[in-house]
Order: sequence, then C-alpha cells, then structure tokens
Amino acid sequence: MARTPVYHRGVPLIGGVAALAGSRVAIFGAGMEGQSFARRVGPTCAELVVVDDIAGDASGLTGPRQAVETESAGIDVQPPSVLEDRRFDFVVHSPGISRYDERLAAAARLGAVVTTPTALFMEDFRDRRVVAVTGSKGKTTTAMLTAAALGAYGLDVALAGNIGRPLTELYDDHAHDVFVLEISSFQAADVTVSPSVGVLTLLAPDHLDWHRNLENYYEDKLRLFSHRADVPVAVNGCCDEAVARSSSLAGRVLYGNSGPVRLDRAQVVASDLGPLDLGAFQLLGEHNLVNACGAITAALLVTGELPDQKRLERELSLVTAPRSRLEPIGDVGGVSYIDDALASNPEGTVAAVKAFAGTRVALIVGGHDRGLDYAPLARVIDSSLPQPVVFWIGDAGAAIATALDDISSHVQRQQVPSLEVAVDLASSRPDIAVVLFSPASPTPRDEGSYLDRSRRFRQVAGIGEGHSSRVGTL
Repeated sequence: MARTPVYHRGVPLIGGVAALAGSRVAIFGAGMEGQSFARRVGPTCAELVVVDDIAGDASGLTGPRQAVETESAGIDVQPPSVLEDRRFDFVVHSPGISRYDERLAAAARLGAVVTTPTALFMEDFRDRRVVAVTGSKGKTTTAMLTAAALGAYGLDVALAGNIGRPLTELYDDHAHDVFVLEISSFQAADVTVSPSVGVLTLLAPDHLDWHRNLENYYEDKLRLFSHRADVPVAVNGCCDEAVARSSSLAGRVLYGNSGPVRLDRAQVVASDLGPLDLGAFQLLGEHNLVNACGAITAALLVTGELPDQKRLERELSLVTAPRSRLEPIGDVGGVSYIDDALASNPEGTVAAVKAFAGTRVALIVGGHDRGLDYAPLARVIDSSLPQPVVFWIGDAGAAIATALDDISSHVQRQQVPSLEVAVDLASSRPDIAVVLFSPASPTPRDEGSYLDRSRRFRQVAGIGEGHSSRVGTL
C-alpha cells in the first residue's frame, strides 16, 4: 500500500489509528494493552494478527483475567516468527517488547511501519490538552497528584497510561478537559508527537535490558518532549541528571528547589499563594512533597494560573498512595508494614529509606539484578540514623550486600532464602518499628510480577487485601 509520509518537526507521522484501516496489522504483545488495541482496530483491518511468545498457551499471559478475555474475544495468538516470514503494513508492539527487538527490525525490513498504541494515541490527541508524566521514579504518584491539582480548577480530568488504564480506552471516553498520562520509557521511545505539557520527575539508571544501554534509556525517555520546539516541561530541579539532560528544552520550568513551586523546609511553597497547608497530606516522604511541586507546576503550565489555595490543598490531601508504592498496609503492636514492592531500582529504595529517617526499620531488599550501581543506596542505608536492619534476597540482594561491604558498613544484614522468611525474622525483632519491603530491583521472572510479591508480603504479614490494619501479634 503506497503512502505519502507526513512530517511533524522532521519526524514522519503515521496518521493515528485511522491509518491502520484496510491494512495488514500485527500486534506484538497479547497483554492488556495489546488486547485493548486489538479490540479497537480489529474491525477495520484487512488482516489482524496478534503475536506473542506465549502463542498457543493463553494462560501464559500477564494474568488470568487477560487470558480469559483473549479466549472469549476469539484472539488467535501466533508466535513472533510470523513477523520474519510475512509482510505486514503495520506492526504495533506493546511496551513489554523492546523497540530494539530484532524481530521488530525484521518486520521493518519486510516493509512494516513499526509503532505503538501510545505513539498513535499521541498523534490522534495532538490537539487536546495532554499532560504526559515520565521519569525513572515518581511517575504514578505525580500523575495522580497532577490530576488532583487540575481538579482544583474544576476541570474534568482523565487519568490513564502506564498507571493501569490503556490509552486506547480514551477513544470512547474523550469528553474531558485534560488528559493526564503516565508514560514509561518503553512508551515514550516511539512517540512522534509531544504532549501539550510534560513532567520529568527524575532520571536514574533503569530498564537497561530493554533499552540496551544507559544512553538509549535517557534518549528514549526524553524523546517524549522532542517533537515540539516549545513544549512546556516541568522538570525536577532536585535531580541533577534530569536538570542536565533537559537543558536543551526551551520550555523547561524547574520545580522542587527553585521555580514557581518549590519545597522550603519541608513545606510546599507556590508563587502568589505562599506556603500550602498540607497537614493532611497522606503520602509518605519528602520526595512526595517534591512530586506535589511537580504536579502543581504542571497544572500551572496547563492553565497559566494557580487555583484557589484551599481547594488545591484539599484535592492534594485526598490522594492516597498507589498500590505497592510506599503504601502503608497495616500495623500490629506498634509495628507498621509498608509495601513498596514497585521499587524496582535503587533510587526508589533510597527515597523509601529516607522517608523513615529516625525510625528503626527492617528493610527487605533483593530480586533480579540488572547490573545497576547500588553504591548510592548503600551509602544512604549506612548513613541513616538509626541504621536499618537489612534482610537481602537473591542476586540483587547480594549486590546490595557487596556494596555495603565495599564501604565497610556496620549495618546489620542477613541473607534470607525468601520474602516469607525475611518478614518472619523482621517481625520477631522487638526493636523494629517498621517492616519495609522495598526491593530496589525487579521481581525475578519465576516469581511473577511485583503484584505477586506484594500479595505474598501482605499474606505473610497477615494483612489481607483491602485491610488497612490488623489486630493481634505475629
């Protein structure tokens, strides 16, 4: 099918989802986003094929619910080898498939246009007010706080993206004033249109297996803001890497340590409003106050003005911790249990440890080691007063223990065979006030997702889903 490319700031545009009508389309990735996209475009395609490494075994999808939906929708999942044998007009890959995957390159050599649901969505919604939040950590919380800050203006706000709601669903739910999107580095890598407003929370090494190297990781994440010359981007001024890497953005506005919204002695201060009363703020840690600064800055960039102060304070204070992100899940006998299972890199655990300064913490770390630098985390653990007691698991736990050895730390640390044993040992210590599961690494593949480890943590702690506290002793 002959196509005349359209260019936007030198980047060829695809034409949104409408370009797929009448075409031969392969969707690479049969998870939630792939299924949602298949339902959206399938009826208009001349041919639609869903490919995934779990071809022939729907139970191998990312969850039982998705497997059932795949079967009930009649989606026939084929092996990825079809991308190397057959010609497709478009290959749309999910975030879980690296843009550097050789199978995508093979499809492109056969003439396919390789893209993602996120890239197509950004083209289709290019004339709407879209706030895109990205960063190595803090994306979900900042996106939630941004939606809350915009709600203080009385705006109708939709929240979607990596936060759990596929962007494709917004095609049927588009009557909103503003769309706030959490965008991962995986989703940002292939975009061809930038949002009307961006937020960069922080930058630290992560996902190097997907991006292949650190330079690719940073470039892929910042590609989200590279397609408009003057896109306003709120950048975390407390992160040196984010400040340095975003220096070429003409529309950059810093927050946190300078700019119109900043943190001053653990208090959020907004220009023209002054210090905010966030005594009812429910999120733990000073880093979440910095996230609130980013959210307010983003809302200011969208509207050009600050909202009513009391309404802003109220809306921000209604935001609770996202699932498994420094989430208090219960307490017993004066010991609190904190689920931070989504802390998949050292930077997340650094923030978690700092959030409990002055408290005796049992810190459970470890998982799949991606070869990241754990020295900064080791230094934060070592310098904390009182020092956490560290229980470490697996390859990443061993690397963290080695990093502590390298600085001759006297932090108490113990290798354990499982999360269950770590929780039992931590809970048995009379000197512990907080049991914090913040792994600083991804969940090993044979243990499922971070949600699986989160459920195990809650189960062994004796705290059921949906319960905020429990009574009794371990």
